[in-house]
Amino acid sequence: MSSLLDNISPASFFYYSLICTTLANLWDIYLHYRQHKVYKAKSKVPIELAPYIDEDNFAKSRLYNIDKSNYGFFRELFGLLQKSIFVWFYLPAKFWGLSVYLTQRWLGYEHEITSTILFFFISSSITSIIDLPFSLYSNFVIEERHGFNKYTLKFFIWDTVKKFIVFQPIVSALIGGSCWIVLKFEDQFFLYLWLFSSTMAIVFMIIYPSLIAPLFDKYTQLPDGSLRSRIQQLAHEINFPLKNIYVVDGSKRSSHSNAYFYGVFKAKQIVLYDTLFESEKEGESKDTSESETSEKDKLVKDDTKPAPKRTGCTEKEIVAIICHELGHWSHSHIYKNLLISLVNMFFIFKVASIFYKSSVIYEAFGFDSSHKPVFIGLLLVIENIFLIYFEVFNFAMSIISRRFEFQADNFAKNLNFRAELISALIKLNKDNLSFPVYDWLYSALIHSHPPILDRIDALKKID
Repeated sequence: MSSLLDNISPASFFYYSLICTTLANLWDIYLHYRQHKVYKAKSKVPIELAPYIDEDNFAKSRLYNIDKSNYGFFRELFGLLQKSIFVWFYLPAKFWGLSVYLTQRWLGYEHEITSTILFFFISSSITSIIDLPFSLYSNFVIEERHGFNKYTLKFFIWDTVKKFIVFQPIVSALIGGSCWIVLKFEDQFFLYLWLFSSTMAIVFMIIYPSLIAPLFDKYTQLPDGSLRSRIQQLAHEINFPLKNIYVVDGSKRSSHSNAYFYGVFKAKQIVLYDTLFESEKEGESKDTSESETSEKDKLVKDDTKPAPKRTGCTEKEIVAIICHELGHWSHSHIYKNLLISLVNMFFIFKVASIFYKSSVIYEAFGFDSSHKPVFIGLLLVIENIFLIYFEVFNFAMSIISRRFEFQADNFAKNLNFRAELISALIKLNKDNLSFPVYDWLYSALIHSHPPILDRIDALKKID
């Protein structure tokens, strides 16, 4: 099958890659444009959503999502420009030349594995520097404007540096191991690389929550009380092997909320973000200071003062959210997703093993065909030949993911958490300023979770 590429000139493959990449990015921009039109057009709460969301929250979520959408357009266009520059000026080939030069200078001889690790270190460092202004703008302008950002500049910089320091050695080890396998087993590498990648993926799933995540966030045990008792009772009823319940201080970064579980075999842990708990909205209920309040004001009760707004969920609603998450466990969704991913990975490695040595691939992107960095060639094949396949695969995974979400909702409904889960979904939608109206094509191709109205309608149905 490699002869298929041998019959194509490097220039033709280069332009094929550039056109496909451009079309893929323009398609994403088009989908987001369709959704952007919905944000602009829907200025009033639709009738079907009136029972669940008020005009004030709808307006806030609309403005928040318009801001994110405007930012997204610019980010997409810049990303397209960045990819085009990298490809057009053969920057990956130049980074590889620099990596080989540095390896020869430090070691005194060529060593492809070391050069490959260095190549990805240089590439990821440059990409991180380019992405930094966008991350700063997203957090300190958009998220700050709408009340979500909790970062300080000092903490943001330290957090970014720490992530790079922690993950770069892990990525380097994975790249080095993968490169060694490809060099060692050549055309039969796909099986061994698949076994290595699958093992590392499973190991990472196991160690990340308990060893890596605590390096960035503080995990404390949920104190004894009614909430802990309710969660433990729920776990006991469905035979969920609960070992512990933690609260993570997600509020130090953002006021967005989340909950999940992790662990293997008989040692499952449940994690709740502290932003999930009910509290008075910051800035809404602060007491007036002594210097600003007169004696007369203290004696006169102001009955017209609005009640402080609250965010988060009640204990029953939190238990309903946990029940939804345990629905994923009951239906083995994590293992099903893992199985699909592993089968997909095997297919990709098998097909890529046929093409990765083709000189056309290397010459098209400016590499010297007399010396082919095999792991980089493998990634070039995956990024270019599988471009359309990835679009179709991601669409299929979105369909599966939405089906899984409905199943998890139904699991909670069957355990009599229908009303609490509906209430929790509405509150989380409000607190996170999620816009509840979507363009049908955008939602079908992008969303991994069903729209909130669809979930509520499904929960209200009588089985």
